[in-house]
Amino acid sequence: MDNMDRTTSTNFTVLFMFLNLLFWTFVWEPLATTLHMPSLFQLALYQVILFILPTFIYLYITKSLPKQVLRLNPISFKNVILVICIAITVQPAMALISFLSSFVFKNNVSETLSANSDSNIILLLISLAIVPAICEEFFFRGIVFYNFCNLRLKKACAITGLYFGLMHMDLQQISYTFAIGVLFCFLVYRTNTIYSSIIAHFVINGSQTLYSSLLRNLQKQGILSAISDLLTPKSELHSILTFFLFSLPFLIGFLFLFCKNNPSPSIPTEQGFPAYRPNRKCKETPCDIFLYAILVIYFFMAVLPLFF
Repeated sequence: MDNMDRTTSTNFTVLFMFLNLLFWTFVWEPLATTLHMPSLFQLALYQVILFILPTFIYLYITKSLPKQVLRLNPISFKNVILVICIAITVQPAMALISFLSSFVFKNNVSETLSANSDSNIILLLISLAIVPAICEEFFFRGIVFYNFCNLRLKKACAITGLYFGLMHMDLQQISYTFAIGVLFCFLVYRTNTIYSSIIAHFVINGSQTLYSSLLRNLQKQGILSAISDLLTPKSELHSILTFFLFSLPFLIGFLFLFCKNNPSPSIPTEQGFPAYRPNRKCKETPCDIFLYAILVIYFFMAVLPLFF
């Protein structure tokens, strides 16, 4: 990596993660299934192998300080509250995007949540909310976003969000996971701590897990069908759109308060200019052979199977 610029070496690290994903798909996952590992344990193991392993390898090879790269800085109580409020009020927007995209592509996330909704709620939260929030944020908003500091902020957020969306290997998910990945970058940039995105990630995953479990229990008790009968005159799109329009002013308001509480920082990098605001001499670009290789992997694993 010594002969690469910072952006190129980051793309190389992400490519290693995608190759690791291929290894999981064709080796680890079949092995775990053969050994009859519980599905929730497999999900947690998947996160550790896919994200924590490359994170440790990167920190070891580059001799980087974990606190600096991962932004392990304290977060204020006020920011914790604001981040939780943002994570709650952004979910109707995510639901709307997910619903619209489900007309074109199959919603595999709902099936995964439904398949595991009978499991212990604590184990569900650990494997579907806590572990992903930590592992994925350490890699994407830690290693990746931090090392895109030689790009302009919008481009750094967009590329990190793109990688976050591609990682899910699901065309139905990529639209809203890209958007939420950009939002997480913004939260980390303004607070200068990765705990902001970890909290937001946990709240989103955790609330969706609890919601799915609640629906499952209501369905078992026959209550869900009664509620559905009451809502029959209203379409699902109507309900989702109503929640979105209701929550939108709150989301805008919480984002305003968040920005007011966390003004844009001006942190000098090793090159002497503010992070994510490179001067004209910086020629680094995220478009390189490693990015193209990642797109090829995504095409063969997520797009091509749709035609067979």
